[in-house]
Order: sequence, then structure tokens, then C-alpha cells
Amino acid sequence: MSNFITRAITGILFVVLIGIALILSPMTYAMIMTCVITLATNEFCRMTRTSGQAPHFYIALSINLMAFMLGFLVNTQGTDIRVLLLLIGLIWIIFLIELFSNNEHPFLNIGMTLLCILYIGMPFALFNLLAFKNGQYDYWPILYLFVLCWVNDTGAYITGVTMGRHKLLERISPKKTIEGFIGGILLTIIAAYVVYKYVTWMDLPFWFCIATALVASIIGTCGDLVESMFKRSVSIKDSGHVLPGHGGILDRFDAVMFVCPIVALLYYFFV
Repeated sequence: MSNFITRAITGILFVVLIGIALILSPMTYAMIMTCVITLATNEFCRMTRTSGQAPHFYIALSINLMAFMLGFLVNTQGTDIRVLLLLIGLIWIIFLIELFSNNEHPFLNIGMTLLCILYIGMPFALFNLLAFKNGQYDYWPILYLFVLCWVNDTGAYITGVTMGRHKLLERISPKKTIEGFIGGILLTIIAAYVVYKYVTWMDLPFWFCIATALVASIIGTCGDLVESMFKRSVSIKDSGHVLPGHGGILDRFDAVMFVCPIVALLYYFFV
């Protein structure tokens, strides 16, 4: 019970902090995302080092932050979108660093660094597709995404604890159940319908709300399981200890990072 209370308090404070940062201004949005990217990159690199690999933390962090900030500047300052090509040059630096480092496992080190960029940098860069519309900051779509992921996580947790009997993927996550998975989907669809029905100023089409609910619950669960797979492969329970009762930043954003690219592209091209 004490762990549940700790988890609940931490979760509420975390949601409030993220929500306030998104609502206040584009600058606070950028600041909170910068903090999350930094912590997530650090957790990922520290996690992979426990298995003897040596990803290049500083270059991965630089590319992840630059990917997000360049997208932010393109939308807020009208910066030429071609500046994103600078990221290609930075990626090549990874190979050059490894060339002159005399490390024993260049394949693994380069691969883990690129995986960090793909896993963390790309989703957070695509957040900007949700946060801006025609160059104007609009926090509602990105807040909507977070709400769906949080509702799915909460619904799956409560349903799993109260009614869970059948394991979803026991070899990866022994606590996840099929009942919890279904409960998360149903609660997320209900939340999406409520947004469609009552948050009318967002002007989201019905199909988009249902589609994003399914993406948030199904793909979000896959993202959660992928991170569990990473942690199990290096024999750790949590990616970090920043959030009592929840673990690290990756433990809270694993689903969001999988869901964001799909929802962002759906929103950008069709809504």
C-alpha cells in the first residue's frame, strides 16, 4: 500500500509539473523537454554501459538536444528547415570518434549511440509537430497525447492489479496482464471520446480521437514492453531513480516515445 501511495503522489506531481510547463509558454515547454531529453539520454547510456557497451553519451545528447531545438526554432523563429541537415554531420562524428578511440567493440558502441538517437532523439524532435500549428504554439494536442498515455497506464495498472489473471508477455514483464491491457484500451478510448465530445475547441475529428486512443494503448504498451526488454537484458529493475515509485524518466516516457511519432504524423498530415 505504501508503494502505491508513493507511486500515486509522484505520478500526480509529475503530471502537474509537465502540464504546467506545457501550458505556460513555448519556452517552458522547451525547457521541460530539454530536461527530459537530458535525463532520458543519461539513463539510456548508463543502462547500456552495465552490459559492457560504451555509447558516446555527449555526442548522443548533443544530437538529441539539437534535433529537438532545431525543430523548435523552425516553428518559433521561422528558421530554414534545411538546418536539420546539420544533424547528418554530427552523426558522422560518431564514426570518426570510434575510429580514433581504439575501442574493442566499435560496432556495438556506434550501434548503441545511434539507437539512443533513434529511440530518444527522434520522438522528442517530432513533439514539435504536435506543439505547433502554422508557427503558433498550441499545447492542447501534445497535452492530449500525454493524457491518453497516462490514462492507458493508469487503466492498465488498476485493472491488472484488481482483475489480472492471465500474463501478457511474462518473459519480459511478469506483472503485465491481458486483463490490464484490455482495461487500458477501454479506458483510453473513453478518455478520447470525452475529449472529442467536450473539448470542442480542439476541433479533432472523431476518427482521429479513436485512432490515437488505439495507438496510445496498443503501441504505448509495446513501448513499455520494449523498455522492459532493455532493462531485463541488463538485469536492472528501473532505468533510474528520479521518480520514487516509478523509477526513471525512461520508465515514464517509454510509451510516449513510441506513440508520439505515429500520433504526430497523423496530426501533421491529416488534421
